[in-house]
Amino acid sequence: MLVLALLAAVLSVPEPAATPGALEVGERLLARKQYAPAERELRRAVEADPSSARAHGNLALALLPQRKVGEAVAEARLAAAFGPASAEAHFIFGMALAADGKPLDAIREYERAVELAPKAIGPISALAAAYAAAEDPRTVATYEKVVALLPADPSVPADLAEYLWRVQRVEDGNAAIERALATFPSSADLRVRWGRSLAQQERFADAAEALEAARHLGADDAATLALLADVYERAGRVEEARATLGAAVARYPRDPALAHALGRLWLADGKTEAAFPQLENAALARPSAAEYQLDYGRVLEASGRMADAEAAYRRAITLSPNLPAAHYALGRLLQREDRKEEAQKELATHHALYERGRRLVAAADVQDAETSLAWTLLREGKASEALEGFRKLPESPESLRGQAAALQRLGRPADAVRALERAHELAPEDARIALLLATERATAPKP
Repeated sequence: MLVLALLAAVLSVPEPAATPGALEVGERLLARKQYAPAERELRRAVEADPSSARAHGNLALALLPQRKVGEAVAEARLAAAFGPASAEAHFIFGMALAADGKPLDAIREYERAVELAPKAIGPISALAAAYAAAEDPRTVATYEKVVALLPADPSVPADLAEYLWRVQRVEDGNAAIERALATFPSSADLRVRWGRSLAQQERFADAAEALEAARHLGADDAATLALLADVYERAGRVEEARATLGAAVARYPRDPALAHALGRLWLADGKTEAAFPQLENAALARPSAAEYQLDYGRVLEASGRMADAEAAYRRAITLSPNLPAAHYALGRLLQREDRKEEAQKELATHHALYERGRRLVAAADVQDAETSLAWTLLREGKASEALEGFRKLPESPESLRGQAAALQRLGRPADAVRALERAHELAPEDARIALLLATERATAPKP
């Protein structure tokens, strides 16, 4: 990993040690990613000088890639203890704590490392990523510091834009990526990320333009080509979608997802002969994919191979019993063969599943809309109305997080803490909730 390589170099600053030979050999092995032999040498260094922060820190770095997380945490803790003024030691401790599933403790160590070395790239980059994972309000400011320290790295503003999109600050994210593109016009990765976000924003024509630009800059991997074809199709440009998929299949002939997508487009256009080999290859490559079996059944039926089509539809149903389209396709085929009783059963199952799905989608849409409305009210300064809106929603970590934000705005920090405690009970692994709770507890007035 880049971080490990950087740290191995950073930690090689001279420090008095009883057996510099073992330490230096271990560091060289660590830089070469030879973690097991590095561990052996660094253990020798630790035995020779048990108070060496450098030796303990490097040993932790050798242990982490070997998934010896508990031992790595113990060694990193010793590195921080023996090197309290060492930014590198606190950074390593933070990395080990993050690997051990303790994001809040990791943030504490990253913050300490940044205090000690404000311009060190590793700690502040890790802190920005940790803040982003927890949706901490300090994320943007921290990423901006990283951008200033790494002005030639396009991935940093891209990560900032991704964070802003994830927290529903869509316009801010768009502005961030557009600024980055102005600075790095030849970055294919930036254009791929921009195209992906535009597709999620349902700006399909713009997404196609961004992804085509990325393609011309060298981003012609299977995933990017599949996304480009998808946005072309959604933009109503089916011929371009088919041409993109044709080129993708030629380049990646063993990718069943590309073959399936191309076959589906040909089948939708009534070109059975062109669709057949693509859908057959996809179904054979992924026999456990219900959707692939369903579409293979469709092309078999269109080719007049009814028995084979029925078998494919039944495989799809076996793989995914709650897939409405498979029951519908089988029911329709059975009707064509005048097997009325069997057909009626399958079509009734399709109708029941379809109605159930429609109700679930409608309920989710209503809940999403109500959640969005409550957050909008809060952003508009209508905290009391927002609180009422969040309380009307079914109890969930998200609705409780909203309640806490509204309660804090209303000057009720103790109630905000209680709401976040309940959210933490429901989602103990959610780093964002845990960080919010810790922050609220730290700032709430003592009783």
